[in-house]
Amino acid sequence: MINILFTRELCQLDSAISVLPAELFNVVACPTIDIFPIEKTQKFDQEFSEILTADYLVFTSKHAVIETMKYLRENDTSFAELKQIKTCAVGPMVAQQLAEYDVNVNMMPESYSAEGVAKLFEPVAKNSAKVFFPRGNLAAKKLSVALTEKGYSIVSPIIYNTELRSLLDEPAQAIFDANRVDCLVFTSPSSVQAMMAILKANKQMSTLKQTLICAIGTTTKRACIEFELAVNIIPKDFTVAAVAKAVASYYHNKNH
Repeated sequence: MINILFTRELCQLDSAISVLPAELFNVVACPTIDIFPIEKTQKFDQEFSEILTADYLVFTSKHAVIETMKYLRENDTSFAELKQIKTCAVGPMVAQQLAEYDVNVNMMPESYSAEGVAKLFEPVAKNSAKVFFPRGNLAAKKLSVALTEKGYSIVSPIIYNTELRSLLDEPAQAIFDANRVDCLVFTSPSSVQAMMAILKANKQMSTLKQTLICAIGTTTKRACIEFELAVNIIPKDFTVAAVAKAVASYYHNKNH
């Protein structure tokens, strides 16, 4: 049995479980972060009031989509009002989340990263166009900086908090304790940061020496490299289903 750990909650792994046969793969949820809504202050309300006057909406995480739509619903703002604004999604997972709220995606980069998003925007006269970019507290500022340099006015409220866990759930920890982690799938840069801190605290860094390391996308891959982890698999499409298919293909080719 091949143990494959995903840094996601079990409820987010249906697409992986459907791809990886249960007779061959033991898919284990190994969440390393928690997402929390932020406290809505007067400053936050003021920033968010600018969403309907923006020329562009930019979403780089599904959590930003969920929390944004939740806030709009709580404030009696129709999602239909967003249709007049050009909307950019960093990748298919975020685009799929937007589709659940009937929000059309007008822009999506070929490279699912902040750099890819920035390349979609042509330079404009200074502050002649507004970009509304809701983000998490740990989101890198490189996109805001890049768009500002291109002349855009950026409104970027923090819409959710990402907190790194200090402990793994018991089933996942048991597999680490037994040194039986065959494959570890990182699904965000934050998950890499949290996992490495946990393993360092537990003095279990060596457990990854023989582990197949997978990154769901290029940004997550860069986070792995920063911790000197060699990434063996990165899928063409940056989704849980795609990385599961890549893992299945890897083991199929290895055993045949």
